[in-house]
Amino acid sequence: MPHIGRACSLPGMTTNMQATSAAHESGTRPAPPPLTIHGLPRAALPAAPPAFVVRGAMQLRRLLLRCADALAPADVVVVDRAVALAHSHELGAVVRVRIADLLEDGPQTAASLAQRAGCNADALHRTLRSLVSVGVFALDQNGRFSNNRVSRALTAKRMTRASAMVEYFTSASNTSAWADFGRTLASGRNAFARVHGMNVWQWFAAHPDEEQTFADAMLGFTLADAPFVIAQYPFGELERLCDLGGGRGTLISELVLRFPKLQAALYENSSVLQAARRLFEERGVADRVECIAGSFFDAVPPGYDAYLLKHVLHDWDDSHCNRILVNVRRAIPPEGKLLLVEAIVERDDATHVFAGIDVHMMVACEDGRERSQHEFERLLAAAGFKLARVCKGPTLAVIEALPV
Repeated sequence: MPHIGRACSLPGMTTNMQATSAAHESGTRPAPPPLTIHGLPRAALPAAPPAFVVRGAMQLRRLLLRCADALAPADVVVVDRAVALAHSHELGAVVRVRIADLLEDGPQTAASLAQRAGCNADALHRTLRSLVSVGVFALDQNGRFSNNRVSRALTAKRMTRASAMVEYFTSASNTSAWADFGRTLASGRNAFARVHGMNVWQWFAAHPDEEQTFADAMLGFTLADAPFVIAQYPFGELERLCDLGGGRGTLISELVLRFPKLQAALYENSSVLQAARRLFEERGVADRVECIAGSFFDAVPPGYDAYLLKHVLHDWDDSHCNRILVNVRRAIPPEGKLLLVEAIVERDDATHVFAGIDVHMMVACEDGRERSQHEFERLLAAAGFKLARVCKGPTLAVIEALPV
């Protein structure tokens, strides 16, 4: 996913947000929790479960879904896929009015929820019933809705910020871009700039409210990824690590917590570093992470034995990736290491969870894409690196490259 500071599109729902604000001011619904960096533990995150367990669970889920589809009439399966758009927007709408949080008080009717959330009672009942049909929320015989395991992931207290991810993917700006997907399919070019008259980075800069939601979503992704990434690669061997474009610094803060000898730097846009400094202070690592303002398209700070790019290259086309990698090559010492944390999606692998994310990158980002191992090797070679090893996790891999 795109990163804060170089961001992709966000939940741009001006009209809806104005209505939300008015409803809150009238006292009809709770205010959404502030999208801040608070809530991260001061200690390191729990260790990741074994990668083979996670892979096995994901493969089992795919198998069960395919078995269900194999037993149903093909027409039913196709229509079910088509109405997935409706379920996505239902989910986004109930997240924005914080239904999952309201249900933490216990089972409630739609009428009760609607009064607290500022919704139409009948519309809310029908919407929640539809989501129950696909396994989100529960409905009892007395007409009361409650949270289940899935909907509880949408509460504000959830550390991995699933609700922010839902808001991001179902945003009006993303939805408008996806509505023009036919022309993207014909041309191969991203729809966002075509629809909105500006690229995603410009849109992000012009919509700070969406930037906040997106930043929270990316924080959630990183919190979910970090334990697996750390388990995949021997970061303890490194002494000085520079995280390039690391957003608020979630991953780098986790690394210095896990490895006391590691000295680190976060290289990001100045607009992001204020939030990063707060996070480092909250986690007690501010004295071990230097914040450096800049853009990896211009230059990269020298003097580190390793450079980290997590989920950066998939935001960009090959020419932009080359600019980033060439700047790293100029800064890296002869014995240094470049670490890319990316999904490796082989061209004919339809089982990877990022196959769908790849199309989103094509639609909503600056001609970004997920890449195969061969494509990463080609990018690295063009910038003066060779691929040394690949440490694969359940979804992401750590790709180690060396300067040549």
